[in-house]
Amino acid sequence: MVSAAGENTGILDIRRTHSRYPDSKRDQAYTYSYRIIRLAVGCLGILLPVIFIVGEAAFLKGGVQVRGSLSAYYHSPMQDFFVGGLCIIGLMLATYMGGEPKSWDFWVSLLAGIAVLGVVFFPTSRPPDQASSGICGSPKAIGCSAVESTLGEHRTALIHAACAIVFITCLAIMSFLFGLAEVIVSSDRSKSSGHEHGRFWNPALFWTHSGLALVILAAGAWAFWGAQLGKLTPLYIGEVGAVWAFGISWLLAGFYLTAPHRSRPDRSEPDRAEPDRPEPVRA
Repeated sequence: MVSAAGENTGILDIRRTHSRYPDSKRDQAYTYSYRIIRLAVGCLGILLPVIFIVGEAAFLKGGVQVRGSLSAYYHSPMQDFFVGGLCIIGLMLATYMGGEPKSWDFWVSLLAGIAVLGVVFFPTSRPPDQASSGICGSPKAIGCSAVESTLGEHRTALIHAACAIVFITCLAIMSFLFGLAEVIVSSDRSKSSGHEHGRFWNPALFWTHSGLALVILAAGAWAFWGAQLGKLTPLYIGEVGAVWAFGISWLLAGFYLTAPHRSRPDRSEPDRAEPDRPEPVRA
């Protein structure tokens, strides 16, 4: 606010902050919103494979059908759920670290978000019953997207596969970054003197996130070189395994007691009270 003398008194106009919380609780409220995004991404990652199966069975009024890959649900009655769910995940990944553009987390999550959007808009090849209707771009072809009709189905599928590989790789890197956030860096050694866990803020979280990152990489490898289990193709097993491991890692990163932090405040010192703000000068 401005005083009668025209001087800025330093009073914060809370109406312009888009928050009803006082200064002491505003950062906590925004951090809570940030963690909700992680929880939402984790829940979507875990639920989407189940939604595809259950939803298709409900819409088709038939038995439970598992397709050859998660991407194959683009060419199914669950296409809207596939596109909508992955677009939500992609946009969240691309934007949720926007406040820290100089961090590895931002660039990896941004690349993952762009890659999963590429998975959506450059779909995989059609199933045999649709492909037999004709090549994409021909009048009798069915099930082709506009991109497939323009670029060709094979070229679109290659772009789709490249985006999927980049996406899965980025998921593993993000889980590793969650784990690395539990490592006590040199600048925090003085704050952690006598810390019972030594090198880590929370060793269990470090090893859990690191293990989930390895699971994501192993699942990606299984998608290409693994064996088929019953009616489940290696590609489907690998994709679901990677997505579920990714979802669990993000759920852990979203809960209050397990959310990773780059540094922890020094609890040995009492919290400093905020300085008193000057009273506004009334005209």
